[in-house]
Amino acid sequence: MGRASESVVIPASLAEVWDFYFEPESWPAWVDGFAAVDESRGYPAAGGTLRWHSTPAGRGKVTERVLEHEPRRLHRVEFSDPVSTGTMTTRFEIVTEGDEGQAGGTRVTQEMAYKPRSRGPLGPLTDILFVRSQVQRSLARSLERLRHEVEEAAAERSL
Repeated sequence: MGRASESVVIPASLAEVWDFYFEPESWPAWVDGFAAVDESRGYPAAGGTLRWHSTPAGRGKVTERVLEHEPRRLHRVEFSDPVSTGTMTTRFEIVTEGDEGQAGGTRVTQEMAYKPRSRGPLGPLTDILFVRSQVQRSLARSLERLRHEVEEAAAERSL
């Protein structure tokens, strides 16, 4: 099983980041390859499901089932798409000014564990050389866009 992880500190309160993260209307702006929600039942609560589809260059149709949802702390889903299955864990934590040289805000960390649906004899090598770096870059793009979108929304509210 492949693994990738990324983290970003967003200069906004935990409440602001958490609320923005779970706002479906904002997802196309920051979730890498996200196009639209097809169906949502009980999401984001534990046991809830979400079906969405990607842009043409993305993952296709994706189904998520919420495994854990601890408000303002943790959100973990199991996912499946046409080429892979796995879990995505997102953690939220307050960062005080000066922690690890950071300004204050909220750290968002995403960890993805994934397994290709079909795996040939070169599967592990393909993962190390190609797939893992693509997953890593996708997580990084999403989190940087999330940071940008939250900052922009905060600036608009302060006008």
